[in-house]
Amino acid sequence: MAALQAEYQATPLAIPTIANLLEHLEATGVDAAVICPVATRPDQVRSINQWVAGLDDERLIGFGALHPGYAHLDEEIQFLLDHGIQGVKLQPHFQGFELLAPETLRMFEEIGEQRLTVLLHAGQEIKTIQDVQPTPQRLLEVHQRFPHLQLILAHLGGYQMWDEVEEYLVGQDVYLDISYVFGYASDEQIAHIIHHHGPQRILFGSDFPWQSPAEVLTGLERIQLEPSQRRMILSQNLIGLLELPSEGGS
Repeated sequence: MAALQAEYQATPLAIPTIANLLEHLEATGVDAAVICPVATRPDQVRSINQWVAGLDDERLIGFGALHPGYAHLDEEIQFLLDHGIQGVKLQPHFQGFELLAPETLRMFEEIGEQRLTVLLHAGQEIKTIQDVQPTPQRLLEVHQRFPHLQLILAHLGGYQMWDEVEEYLVGQDVYLDISYVFGYASDEQIAHIIHHHGPQRILFGSDFPWQSPAEVLTGLERIQLEPSQRRMILSQNLIGLLELPSEGGS
């Protein structure tokens, strides 16, 4: 965490342990969280996935880790499926890969063939960098190359690139999450993207420990949504995407 704080010049709400995460969930009335680990090197992939496979709290939904430089992607994807892990988290800058490099495209192809969901960092970093790989335009190209790949694009499709999100991604058959956008994009633009993309393709998220679930819930209250649309964003969309047990209409 010290290295992350130094790189991003951001202060976390808490050290991101399971205990601290669960404490924040309980404090804000959030029922469950998706754990999103990232393998910064290929040799970290298996150990991370073994850890995720060992999560035994029903409030935690584990996503796995992959890296385009990992030599046995097919075996690792099968490991995830065998352990009921339905998605992976990817972060091109932090993992050091190019979004449209041949090895990355091969990884997307293998993931898509197995119908795993990909949660992909989108847009700029907290601390501005020059070479942004997951721009909205490049993300659209990934979607067009692999239309059956189930994509969740974080930060409403492109952190600090929301004009480009409106140009390239709004209306496409991809999911956008609302993590780390309130307080950084205007409420007006957030509402515009949600309504034009469609609430049925928007997912709740906070990016803990960088933003709290409470802050996102407060921001969502400011957006004019019908109760049914709010339920979609807060729970129903992800339940349907990952085929999770129903919440009983709450």
